[in-house]
Amino acid sequence: MLDPDISRLLATVFAKPPAMPPDVAALRSAAESAPKLLGGEPEPVDDVRDASIAGGARGVVPARIYRPAAKAPLPALLFAHGGGWVTGSLESHDRVCRQLANRLGAIVVAVDYACAPEHRYPAALDDVHAAWDWLQREAATLGADASRLVVGGDSSGGNLAAALALRLRRHGSPQPAAQFLLYPTVDRRAQSASYDRFAEGHNLTAAMMRWYWQAYDPDGQADDPELSPLAAGDVAGLAPAVVAVAAADVLRDEGLAYAGRLRERGVPVRLVACDGMIHGFLRWTGAVPAARAHVEAICAALRDLLDASSRP
Repeated sequence: MLDPDISRLLATVFAKPPAMPPDVAALRSAAESAPKLLGGEPEPVDDVRDASIAGGARGVVPARIYRPAAKAPLPALLFAHGGGWVTGSLESHDRVCRQLANRLGAIVVAVDYACAPEHRYPAALDDVHAAWDWLQREAATLGADASRLVVGGDSSGGNLAAALALRLRRHGSPQPAAQFLLYPTVDRRAQSASYDRFAEGHNLTAAMMRWYWQAYDPDGQADDPELSPLAAGDVAGLAPAVVAVAAADVLRDEGLAYAGRLRERGVPVRLVACDGMIHGFLRWTGAVPAARAHVEAICAALRDLLDASSRP
């Protein structure tokens, strides 16, 4: 059963899905306006500053650093925004990053990666990888605990976080302290049962998600695990994970499947099932009180995971 506030939004704000194929400029405009309408007032944090990180697909990766009012050294979260690899920005997820910084007691480094269709796979992943390398180098300068560096994101950003963990393993590089995967898309095939069950009427449609995949990966590389993490033949040795899924979301089943795959191979997983929610709810906490409670639960799961991994 959908949360009543979610049902209200579906009947009003999200009553008319984008025409197919969508207009990219209109999609991007909507991605910027929705959190201003539904996200509530931005939470204060101790400090916010922008940064430019050398490297990646364009030679420089814009980033924004959020610091909570907590004593260093702190955990740090490298956060990749959602938006189907096409929309989203530092601004569209500013409220989310503020909430995460405060509730996690962590420095949050938001990454403004190169978006499709102008920049296709693996441009976004290359940008996130460059930002991850920078975070490792600059951890001490930032006041971050180098043993508690986390990679995460929502939706397509969750895809990039999971893909980065796989790429780091392939390169023989150390894993993050945790993966923070918030209703992630991890299966290029886009054919799970939840695609059929929630194909229309739940904000993110099946057709829209398939269009996003095509924009990011027009070659349909469904067997590439750094594009489609669920295609990885073995996920052993990857970082512990928090996986959050929304109850009525086309991406629900692939998130559940990835959490199950990680567990099968001995990776510690905290699964957070967000009842009554649909895709995108993290950015609507001003209009959906239940979404705020789910954010609290998701952050508590990551804090617990980090605490567990630090125990002898």
